[in-house]
Amino acid sequence: MSDKVSVAVILGGRNSENYRSCQSALAVISALEEKGYLVSAYGMTMEANWITFGDLNSLKNALKKDAFELNEESVKDIADTTESLLPPISLLETTVVFSTLMGAWGSDGTMQGMLETEIVRFVGSDTLGSAISTDKSTAKLLMEAVQIPTPKHVIIPDKSWRRDPLSSVARAASLKTPLISKPARGSNGVGITYIRVPRDFKKGVDIARNFDGRVVVEKYHQPAHLFECNVIEDEKGKPVLSGIIQTNWKETDKIFNFISRTDKSSYSFSKFTELDPEVVKLVHDYAKRAFEVLKLSGYAQIEFMIDKEGELLVIEVNSQPYFGKDGSFALSWKEAGITYPDLIDRIVKEALDRPVGLV
Repeated sequence: MSDKVSVAVILGGRNSENYRSCQSALAVISALEEKGYLVSAYGMTMEANWITFGDLNSLKNALKKDAFELNEESVKDIADTTESLLPPISLLETTVVFSTLMGAWGSDGTMQGMLETEIVRFVGSDTLGSAISTDKSTAKLLMEAVQIPTPKHVIIPDKSWRRDPLSSVARAASLKTPLISKPARGSNGVGITYIRVPRDFKKGVDIARNFDGRVVVEKYHQPAHLFECNVIEDEKGKPVLSGIIQTNWKETDKIFNFISRTDKSSYSFSKFTELDPEVVKLVHDYAKRAFEVLKLSGYAQIEFMIDKEGELLVIEVNSQPYFGKDGSFALSWKEAGITYPDLIDRIVKEALDRPVGLV
């Protein structure tokens, strides 16, 4: 790749995904350097301040620390940094931006909207696709509209809960327990609660509301298999499918939530070889259709479940997956024969070939 192509990596963020964004950024920066790009790095701290990193080696050394989180204290240990309240001009002048921000104020359309307003090219989905897929309440409605199977659910908006919580309880009661409550725009299993009996309902909603005023309550399905089939677009915008990767986790846990996901000893990933060929066809079809109906671009992570009754369901679609080399997204492409540096290179090339603006 020509050394004229500059790529700015954005890392950190204002939510609990900050540390995972930092882990992603370390892998992405290394892959971009290996492919010959001119790499720069910028961060957003937990306190919402922008950081320009002038010394990539110092940054990478900091990112190698366990559970490194970018905040006002940790940035003091990184050499040659500049802090600002607004996005640095040098960020907006780069050829393409590779954001590793995840969740609210990162992959929910807010960062993408800022970059689009400044006419800056970036990888991944645009403002609309990012906002739709991050908001589970909207994503589920759209998937249902095109007959993509997903757990039955009700949406509890902030105003409805504050004005008349009993009516929200009554609507959710139609699903019958057990249920799951989750923040509509949460990520990585944050704020998810298993609701075993009706008296647990208010507690579950209150926990989710700590992370998002809008809550999704859905019918609980006991998983037999959790797996994903992911998508990237080629340089012509055609979807390419990854290998199918299964998440192996403790079946004693009712849900694969934030606690489970952050304890690496509690789960592992492996190639999913037990799927019937007809089910594989359905998985591929649902992955492509979800990518299309949610208006996604560049890449996406499509999470599936087969429950104990054998029902195939799309659980969640992420416009911004975790990009660590040890993550399921990277492993799914390794299974498809695409190395990590080549994956990052393909993602950047797709962004370079995509028109800028309203398309």
